[in-house]
Formats: sequence, structure tokens, C-alpha cells
Amino acid sequence: MAEKSNTNEDAAQTALMCQFCDQQNIKWKCVDCDILLCSSCKEKIHKKLKSADKHKILSIQDIGKNTSTAKRVNSNIVTVTITHLVLSTGAAVLDNESICQLFVSYNFLGIKANELETPFSLPKPKAEQQINFNFSKTYHVDMATNYPKRQYLAGMLLPDDPDGGRIRFTVVSEPSEDDDDGECEDIGIAFVSVRDILINHNDVIDHDIPIFDSKNEKEKIGALNVTVQCLSALEAIEKEMQIDGTF
Repeated sequence: MAEKSNTNEDAAQTALMCQFCDQQNIKWKCVDCDILLCSSCKEKIHKKLKSADKHKILSIQDIGKNTSTAKRVNSNIVTVTITHLVLSTGAAVLDNESICQLFVSYNFLGIKANELETPFSLPKPKAEQQINFNFSKTYHVDMATNYPKRQYLAGMLLPDDPDGGRIRFTVVSEPSEDDDDGECEDIGIAFVSVRDILINHNDVIDHDIPIFDSKNEKEKIGALNVTVQCLSALEAIEKEMQIDGTF
């Protein structure tokens, strides 16, 4: 049994990858940054970080065989999930007979809008009754093959970001199949701040965010249940932004 346990530990260790280049030849861990490094990135990238000369660097062999202490948090993946939607009692949209079907879209990572829509629309619910979309997408934002997406995330952390560092979700009314001349209409908007995720050191998990009337952002019309998991990526990007020429 002991030999089997050691074999599993060895397999787990070989799966660990460098935080910067995704190579598996891990040699070092920066305790201050809480990242794993290959020898090349330790010298070429980590050394350029501010105050890096004061960071505590350990050989991976000195960390011990308990791989949980050296487990690499994947900083190259972001997940967004739209779970369900609820309209509030008294919301004007409930009495609007022209609004029959609803779907949700959002803007993120510079991806085309039609790729970020729930794949179907659902009948408008009654007040306080939820409709379930369960629409989840995972995005790769690694430096090597998805640099534009990683750059987009970095831009959301800057003060001049046009969206204020927020992901904007839009509730859209889709015309019925019988309405040949009808057009989609934005009826509500909701936001998740990636800056707040970084500041608070917490992903947004299964959280009800308020939906505001698209024509009056002070009027709440419902709630959208979402998950946004990007903290690990944001923490890594924040460190990378300290390196000249990274973005």
C-alpha cells in the first residue's frame, strides 16, 4: 500500500506546471507569490518583478512530498456561468405583453456577442419565479496561445477601462416566432466587477446580482444568478503587469 501511495504522489507531482510557461519541469516555488516556477522563468520573468529580490524562493524538493502544499492554481482559465433569472414583483416588464421570450448575453474578452448568448430563450416568468439557463463557458487565457484574451483581462484592471472593470450582462427580449417584424430588445442589465473580485480575493460563486431596467439603471427589475471564476487569473495578471513589456 505504501508503494502505491508513493506512485500516486509522483504522478501528481509530474502534473504540476510552471505558472508562467506551463512547462512541467518545476524546480522552484516563490513563497511570496505562491507560484511554481521552472528554472528559466525564475531567472527571465520572476526576477523582473518588483521587490523580487526580497521574495523567498524554495527548491521544489524542499517543499516536501505533500503535493497539496505545492498544488498549482490554474491561472489560465476563466469560467462564467448564467444559472437562472428572476423578475421582481411590480417590474414593468411583467405587464408588457410584447415581451414574451427572454435570453441573456454578456460582453467579455473581446469575443463576438453571439457566442456569449444563452443558446435558447425562455418564456417570460411570473413574478418571483425563476427560469433556468444553466449556461456555462470556460475560457482559456494563457499567455502562450490566448494572449489577446489575457490582455483584455489586464485592461479591465486599468482605470481607463471603458466598462469600469465590469462584465456587463444583458437580459434581452426575443420576439415571438409569429412576429416577423419584431426585433430583439434589451430590457435589463446587470454587472459583475472583476476588480472587486481581485480586491476582495473572492470569486463570484452562485451569486444573485441585481438586474436594472436598461432605460433606467436606478430601477431594479429582478436578479440574475451567476458565477464568475477568474481570481487566480487576475492575481497572476496583476503580477505580470509589473513586468515591463508584458502587456
